[in-house]
Amino acid sequence: MSQPGADELRVRSILRKQGVGPAAIPPKPTTRPRDWLDDILDAPATPKAEPAAAEPAARPASKPAAPAKRKPTKRKPPKSGRARTAWDARPASPRQSLLDAYNRVPYRLKWLAYHASAAYLGWAVGLVGWATYVTAWIARTGLVGPQAFLWYSAAAGTVLLHHRTRGWWWPVAWLTAVPASSVAVGVLLYGTPSL
Repeated sequence: MSQPGADELRVRSILRKQGVGPAAIPPKPTTRPRDWLDDILDAPATPKAEPAAAEPAARPASKPAAPAKRKPTKRKPPKSGRARTAWDARPASPRQSLLDAYNRVPYRLKWLAYHASAAYLGWAVGLVGWATYVTAWIARTGLVGPQAFLWYSAAAGTVLLHHRTRGWWWPVAWLTAVPASSVAVGVLLYGTPSL
């Protein structure tokens, strides 16, 4: 029998390290440190019981203590078509009313569409450009001054007007959102090239 070559010895050592064969080196156990998710996943479903203050000294040994019965909690059934959890990827029912479809739109998207459309009307009327111009004027002449405070109070007034009329009939509330959204977009556009 001939001696194994260098290549064969190299392959044997690789196989031993991989855990193959009778002379294999057992792999080192790889354990990661515990983190907050492990604590949540390992937590029991029932709340932890308070430690008993003092048990009676004499207890009959014939009867084992019966486990305490938990009251069943009532769960509300999920609303139709809404996901029950963040991982529930079931599609919504294909048949739904327009009102149901609108109710499924997240609030932040409704808010964005509401204020974006109000700012667009302000853009078309010229309020956004005017707010950008006033912001540039305040930055150029100084943040403190009588006319700067006049524009600060005008901006605060538009925001207050929008805040006070939010619960009104939606076309009126939307029209009062036009100056507030336009001022906010105009201030944010300050310093950009003319659009």
